[in-house]
Amino acid sequence: MLVQLHQNSLSKCLVALGGLLLSVSGMSSFGHAQQPRFFGTSKCDSYCDADGRECCDYDWSGAYVGLQGGWSFLDPNPVAPNHVQEDSDGFSGGVHGGFNRQRGKLVYGIELDYTLTDLDATAPCFNPAFVCGASSDWNASVRGRFGIAFDRLLLFGTAGFAFADYEGFTRLIATGVTYDDEKTLTGGTYGGGLEYAVSERLRVRSEYRYSNFGTEDMSYDSTYTVDPDLHSVIFGASFAF
Repeated sequence: MLVQLHQNSLSKCLVALGGLLLSVSGMSSFGHAQQPRFFGTSKCDSYCDADGRECCDYDWSGAYVGLQGGWSFLDPNPVAPNHVQEDSDGFSGGVHGGFNRQRGKLVYGIELDYTLTDLDATAPCFNPAFVCGASSDWNASVRGRFGIAFDRLLLFGTAGFAFADYEGFTRLIATGVTYDDEKTLTGGTYGGGLEYAVSERLRVRSEYRYSNFGTEDMSYDSTYTVDPDLHSVIFGASFAF
């Protein structure tokens, strides 16, 4: 059942990626004499220095899609001192896509991603008659990106909206009765990294992102409040159109 849910979510993400690329690239056709490579040839929006020379070599403009993987760290941050929720970490992998514009050395754009995770940890509760657990199976984001290009090397920052699945429970050890709750959290995310163009089409990247989802009330054997944080170290490869 969980695998099917992941497959459905991944399919929806791929559809969203396609819609994003078509809509943003369509919007880019206004106000520019030359279009990025998604439509044809371009050289950093034809931005030149005082001597008429191009201010860049590699052109980051246009649409791209890619795969990513890395390591994620979940910190539930329970608010009540008598509520135990263990930190967890594990491998993560997913897809990303977006659209860049370049103006001289400045590169800016929009990106979204969807990531599957395996974050799950249990520990004895404050009340030793119970065991406590917390987990997250996926996260996603919609972000702006802004960076400085040094030919084929791009240094960038990113910030936007984050979404994540969060599930927790308390279980009475003697009877096995479990009290659980699951919610989709929303919050903010920001970070940065670097990207390198191996060839005209192939790019590789490394990135760190921090996401916070604010306080959320979870209903277990009683109501508990958590304030989850997510740290992600991400490596990926993209194909540029």
